[in-house]
Amino acid sequence: MSNESVREKLKEMSRTTGKTCVCFNLRKASRLLSQVYDQGLKPTGLKVTQFSLMMAVAGNSGITIGKLARPLGMDRTTLSRNARILEKKGLIELGEGEDRREQLVYLTEKGSSLLLEAIPLWDMIQRQLADKMGDTRLNELISDLRDLAKGSKPQ
Repeated sequence: MSNESVREKLKEMSRTTGKTCVCFNLRKASRLLSQVYDQGLKPTGLKVTQFSLMMAVAGNSGITIGKLARPLGMDRTTLSRNARILEKKGLIELGEGEDRREQLVYLTEKGSSLLLEAIPLWDMIQRQLADKMGDTRLNELISDLRDLAKGSKPQ
């Protein structure tokens, strides 16, 4: 095959892959939606990733980093690194567990207040997405994403 025909073949495959690859399309949608949420949450100074982590901590106060990482689909070290950023801002507190290697995560009063400020902004973004897609389609998408995540855990 000539270099030109290889380039054309790869160009064609690139277009097909871009249209059909689940991972590519999910990551693209995720990046764009993250930008929408980040913009909407901007008055609070939170990124959507921080908001999500704080909401998980709010629902699981006193949980270990390791146990919190699993339902978030994150590895422990990444979650620990992200938690330290929120700890430096005074939004969460990290404490020692029974085992000195375990870290327990708690939302601080400042973190709780900021979440209460952020939730109506998050809710407005959710409503805008539901208005664009319709409640039924949005709920089906969320259900499909949950199913996909359950069936896609690395081995």
